[in-house]
Amino acid sequence: MADTLQNNIPKLEKITKYILMGLIVIFSIRYIPNINLKNEEIMMIGAISSITYAILDMIAPTIKIKANPKNNSVVEANIKT
Repeated sequence: MADTLQNNIPKLEKITKYILMGLIVIFSIRYIPNINLKNEEIMMIGAISSITYAILDMIAPTIKIKANPKNNSVVEANIKT
């Protein structure tokens, strides 16, 4: 039983990260703009942002970009999956 709990911890961390991202977007949309949106619209935007973040995290979890310090150009962009 302890082994299955250890295997599920990374999944729980990712799910928590996605939910937290959605909540940050929801609270930002609710309290920052001067225009009041409907609660359904705010929840939909929060859900879309969480789903998009989850998809991007699954497709490209780590992107490493190396820059050339001499002329500020990108030399290499490695996507590690």
